Amino acid sequence: MSPFMQVVRARRSVISCLFALVYLPACTSWQVGTPTPAHFVQREHPATVRVTRTDGRKVVLDSPAVRGDSLVGRLADDSVRVSAMALSEVSSVAVRKTSAGKTVLLTAGILVGTLVIASLIICADPDAWC
Repeated sequence: MSPFMQVVRARRSVISCLFALVYLPACTSWQVGTPTPAHFVQREHPATVRVTRTDGRKVVLDSPAVRGDSLVGRLADDSVRVSAMALSEVSSVAVRKTSAGKTVLLTAGILVGTLVIASLIICADPDAWC
C-alpha cells in the first residue's frame, strides 16, 4: 500500500471517529428531582420531565407546571395535547442530565479506538516505519 493510501485511510478513520463525537450529548440519564415532585417543578422550572405515576406508568411532559393540586404539561410526543394529573398520582419526576462519567468514558474510548485503528492501518504495510 502506498504512503498516500495509508494517509487517506488514516484520515477516514479519524473523520469517522469525529462524527461519533456528535453522539456525546446522548450520554444522558434521567435523574429524579427532590424533595417532592411539586417542589422540584416549582423551584427548577424544567423544560421537560419524565413523570412516574404511582401505578408505575411513565409519561414525558414538556413545559410542566403545578396548578393547584395538579401537574400539567404538554405530552412530549404530542405538542398539542395537554395532560394533567393529580399530584397524589405522581410518584416522582425526573429530568435529563448529562452524565460526566459516561461522557468521559465514551470520549476516551473513541480516542483510543481512533489511535488503534490508525496504527493498524499504518503498520499493515510491511514497508512502514512501525
